[in-house]
Amino acid sequence: MIGTLHLLRFVPGDSVVHRAGSRSKILALTMLIFALSFDPEWSSVAVIWTFATLVFVGARLPAGALPRPPRALRWAMGVALVLGLLAGGEPTISFGGGSIDVGGLLFQLRFFGVTLGLLALALLVGWTTPLGQLPEAAAWMLRPLRWLRLPIDDVVAGLTLAVRVLPLMAEELSTATALWSSRPTKSKRALVDVVDLAATATTSATRRATELGEAMSSRGPVVVPVRSSAWCRSDLMVLAVASTSVAVIIVI
Repeated sequence: MIGTLHLLRFVPGDSVVHRAGSRSKILALTMLIFALSFDPEWSSVAVIWTFATLVFVGARLPAGALPRPPRALRWAMGVALVLGLLAGGEPTISFGGGSIDVGGLLFQLRFFGVTLGLLALALLVGWTTPLGQLPEAAAWMLRPLRWLRLPIDDVVAGLTLAVRVLPLMAEELSTATALWSSRPTKSKRALVDVVDLAATATTSATRRATELGEAMSSRGPVVVPVRSSAWCRSDLMVLAVASTSVAVIIVI
């Protein structure tokens, strides 16, 4: 599933979005998340999707970078829409000699719009930012919390390890899923095969965690440096567009 969503897969390029630093993109993402969280209306969803479309076009990303939702996810979304339609609620649409309440359906559609919009923003950051720059941006944003003597270095170190390990685990899971799909007896032993797949993923994760722990023990603590480079023109452009989007969400 992670592989089909193309999560945290850097797509090289020389656009304005690519040249912008990780700090500006993470800051813009945080601003938009807060704005959408406090005002998740249809107008806000439209602004978020417009912003995501502009960034995708401005970054000149190929169409192949777009995610391919797994079939199970599409089925789950379809079931949720049917349940939302059955829930009813205002408004009511009249047609012919009857009527139908679509309040629940509209609420479910808006929920999908918010969720998928935030996912699209996160994917855009991953597509245009090298993985090694993300922990540096997190360390820069969390730096004020050092005044409260919070363990920021430990938090950033954990984030660094998670970012580094996620592609490895996605590759392991994709390999295990491909092997499971190719088994001719999966229709007769579906439940057993699912248990085997879960056990394989757990074993792989444990092995990766053990190797990572041994490497950390021999290397020592992980310290992510905080760079204080100047803001470039691309950073200001990204922040300007994000600030405009946030202002539009607040005003409308």
